[in-house]
Amino acid sequence: MVTLYVGGKAVSWADAEQLFADGAPTEPFEISSAAGRFLVVCKPVENPDWVKAITPEETARRQAEPGFTFEEIKKRLGWE
Repeated sequence: MVTLYVGGKAVSWADAEQLFADGAPTEPFEISSAAGRFLVVCKPVENPDWVKAITPEETARRQAEPGFTFEEIKKRLGWE
């Protein structure tokens, strides 16, 4: 059995989705075992610049670029 904590308070798994949506971006959350050992501790951080640069326009620009199939990549890497 594991327990979920948001903002230092134990919460039910049934409420987890809403609590993650509301609290996790601003408050730390933890998941601990029945013995009280922390399994996961997550603390919110500011998004790095590279994440902020992912805009719909940048995504569209990259999708318009030519790509390669897996077979083409294998050839370029000399795997064939």
